[in-house]
Amino acid sequence: MKKLSRKEKHDQCMKEIKSTLIVVALCCIWHVASAFLLNGTGLYFLGMPAWLSVSVFGTIILAHVGVWYLLKFVFVDFEYDDEEEGEQL
Repeated sequence: MKKLSRKEKHDQCMKEIKSTLIVVALCCIWHVASAFLLNGTGLYFLGMPAWLSVSVFGTIILAHVGVWYLLKFVFVDFEYDDEEEGEQL
């Protein structure tokens, strides 16, 4: 577990928030774009229209990859306490 100053904790939280929002935005963009682009093509996958299959299953896969990336490279394990050594409130 890392020991971080109050400023470093705030910066790390902001980095995690922004990165998570980027992954969510990418998932939303994929979901909507693939549904609109494949709608009306007449293709079927797994007995469902291709736009539904690609949109839903692609979003699930993209979300899993995004969460893996966030956990591996962005998130940091640290204690978020207000009490810090030598610091007075």
